[in-house]
Amino acid sequence: MVDGGIDLQREFDMLAARAGLDIPADRRPSIFASFVELRRQAELLRGARAASAEPANVYDLTTILRAGRR
Repeated sequence: MVDGGIDLQREFDMLAARAGLDIPADRRPSIFASFVELRRQAELLRGARAASAEPANVYDLTTILRAGRR
């Protein structure tokens, strides 16, 4: 099993139970590994960013979508 720590294993079990999932024992290690990786990626997305990481342009959808034209 992936070393995700006791806290992550408890969180995984709690979320699976809340969703009503009955995870087969033979699939649990791979599903848990995916859960750990998803948590890691979510932390990257939520991290602080400098102003230089922001996009240089802002688009108004009405200027690029035909539905916005009159």
